[in-house]
Amino acid sequence: MRIYEINSRLRSSGFQQVTDEELTHLAKLGFNSIWMMGVWQISKGAKGISKIIAEDFEGSPYAIPNYKINKDLGGKKSFSDLVKRAHAVNLSVVVDFVSNHMALDTPWLKRHPNFFIRSDVKARQQNTGQFFLHPTGEVVAFGRDPHFPPWHDTAQLDYTEKKLRERMTKVLTRISQLADGVRCDMAMLILRDYFRQQWYPFASTDWFDARMPEEFWDKAIHAVKACRTDFTFIAESYWDKEPELLDMGFALAYEKKLYDGLVARNAALVTARLLRGRAAMEKSLYFIENHDEERAASLFDREHHMASAALILSLPGSTLIHEGQMSGRRERMPVQRLRPLTAEPEDLELQSAYEQLLTVTKDEVFAKGDFQLFDSDVYGVVAYLRQTSERVIAYCGQISEAWHNFSATPLNITALAQALHAEGEIRVTNLLNSHAKLIAAKNGSYHVQLNEFGASHEARFCLLEATLA
Repeated sequence: MRIYEINSRLRSSGFQQVTDEELTHLAKLGFNSIWMMGVWQISKGAKGISKIIAEDFEGSPYAIPNYKINKDLGGKKSFSDLVKRAHAVNLSVVVDFVSNHMALDTPWLKRHPNFFIRSDVKARQQNTGQFFLHPTGEVVAFGRDPHFPPWHDTAQLDYTEKKLRERMTKVLTRISQLADGVRCDMAMLILRDYFRQQWYPFASTDWFDARMPEEFWDKAIHAVKACRTDFTFIAESYWDKEPELLDMGFALAYEKKLYDGLVARNAALVTARLLRGRAAMEKSLYFIENHDEERAASLFDREHHMASAALILSLPGSTLIHEGQMSGRRERMPVQRLRPLTAEPEDLELQSAYEQLLTVTKDEVFAKGDFQLFDSDVYGVVAYLRQTSERVIAYCGQISEAWHNFSATPLNITALAQALHAEGEIRVTNLLNSHAKLIAAKNGSYHVQLNEFGASHEARFCLLEATLA
């Protein structure tokens, strides 16, 4: 699955600005889905708080007062039209679901204060910086991730409340009638073990188990799937909670550690993530950029940018591409900002390279082919092959920094010859430029040097197809 993230609020004329031409182009590049980030109505309170940080901030789309489509973007009718237009070119549409918190001025607080974490010295240690006084007189916790300061535009939901769990399940069911899937923000924050540790450390086991006897995700996903079997759940998840969430019914989970390995230029870490097994890889959502991370063009030079992009597009599993990533945008946009601060020209060369790469890797061999790591005998290179009965293709990428020049260093591709059961010469083709050459074994091994296949001196990766001569 390939997902293209669109920041809805950057489209000044709303959902209609996602044109039929753009949708058709994305489909032709092999995308299966668009993630319309930020479709929900913006909280007035969150907007006001955001302006303390910057005058041009217009509130966070992750501080949701209620799950209503943003009228400023065209409202429900325009969004439904977008979904129909996307479906017409076989693109599904994913939206956000923010399970951990609501906006601090959500009407739910007045109607259902028991849905939220409120001050309780018998349940937890607390300080005033973690709570706010609601106009109703309730002292309510800000939403938070324990490793960072609270999100001061949000109110923390309390999943020990059965009625809240039922309400959030109904929200998900209603979303399943509007869109085709949800990207669940910080999904691990409402797992039982974490929720008790963070919000009810002083509670007895019996009390907590009675109040939150089961995992919300497990029950909610099954309830939604009973109404719509093809609805997709994607987990933004960290802390090694991905396997647990996948077991509960999520189709995909973020693969942050592989991203970290690519950013750190650590081939060993990347390789370790590729040793997790086919089942885990197929349920991974790979990325080198999204709205929470720095822009890929600002983290990687051109050659390592493309080597990293080629790697994630060639793996079993799913890939997320962020709007602006392919055109080389460098400014990381806070989700509260509606207009960039800089007018960046589009990098047409990078965009062309991306489009070529997307086209090459949309073949069935990359979606369904067998996966096998192999040793290229070159320091810092990650190498693997993808194979079906019709094709054998290798990815080799210089992930770690090295003293040698990648394109001038012989790569051991004996694994490709073995996959073909070759006894003599094999034909090797550079899929990026169609240069081909017959390669014979020397001392029982097959080697290629990329500069003999039309690769530039700066190249840091290759996609090679091998066939019997």
